[in-house]
Amino acid sequence: MVSVVMKAVHDTDLVDVLKRLGLYEGVVGGRYRCFVCGRPISVDNLGGMFKSKDGRINLVCSDVKCLVAAAEITARLSGSAVRE
Repeated sequence: MVSVVMKAVHDTDLVDVLKRLGLYEGVVGGRYRCFVCGRPISVDNLGGMFKSKDGRINLVCSDVKCLVAAAEITARLSGSAVRE
């Protein structure tokens, strides 16, 4: 089992967060894809986001497999110990 601490954004705040990050128009316009599986990202299926080492924000769809993969990537990037 993988144990990773993740921050959450409530649905009611999601649009504001996306706008603040400059991502809202791209998400609504269908210009982003899931970092893991390549599925188009929308406001309805956005499962998470994480920042890569170069500072780029990567979006992940709501598929559980993609969320787990993103959590593992985030743990590696932050140097956190991942326990199985």
